[in-house]
Amino acid sequence: MKLKIFILLFTFSIVQIFATGQEPDKIIINNKEYDLLNNPLEKYFEEHPDDHPIYGNKLSEFKQYKNGEQMIYFSTSNSRDYIATFKIENAVLSLVDLTIRDLNSEKEHFVSVYKKLFGDQKIVLNYSGILVIPTGKLIKAADFGYSSLHEQYKLITINNDTVVREKDLNKDDFIKFKFRQFYQYKNTEEYKIRLKNYIKDWEESKKSELSKENTKGMSKKEITALKKEYEQPPTEDYINGYFFTVDNPDFVIVDY
Repeated sequence: MKLKIFILLFTFSIVQIFATGQEPDKIIINNKEYDLLNNPLEKYFEEHPDDHPIYGNKLSEFKQYKNGEQMIYFSTSNSRDYIATFKIENAVLSLVDLTIRDLNSEKEHFVSVYKKLFGDQKIVLNYSGILVIPTGKLIKAADFGYSSLHEQYKLITINNDTVVREKDLNKDDFIKFKFRQFYQYKNTEEYKIRLKNYIKDWEESKKSELSKENTKGMSKKEITALKKEYEQPPTEDYINGYFFTVDNPDFVIVDY
């Protein structure tokens, strides 16, 4: 099973399917900024939706977009629609900045909205999970998610915003860690829901793609090819390979 997932991981990086490489959040440690391959604010925004810079209710400039009066463009390389910057100081994780795309610029220029959203308030994230920070040379780039491979990583386990453990790993030990974390992830309710939704989305996609409305005007050859694509549902190995590559179950605490 390990070998199958490992092969799928790099197969996906070659065929470039389903998703786009994501622009990471940032983290400052000892006055040095790193990319962060986690998004600690996602859970925070689930619990505090009004604080979201785009979909919350605090920034008035987005009202016209929410009402459908004007279209808004965001890059597919940033599905979160923001970039957060965190800091670890005195063994405590905190949010120090939050930027979004400048609506008044045609370029992908980001501006800070932290003060507008939070003022001088200190945000309690209540984050628990394992932060993944690439610290070594990029070995293999990937075109989706955070699936690129680096020579070295720093892992930091956080419990309610407090650092409880950290360790530097080479790429081989990091991959072993990812396998252990994924196996534990498969036992969670989150994984079961994710699997159920994936299958449901595939079935809905099949129904839509093969509908008379969608195939109207297509040649018999094109319809046959499309039917062949949906001939068999995705296998468990295929789905797990995709989840292993794309998902980021940082809430699953395992040894490393």
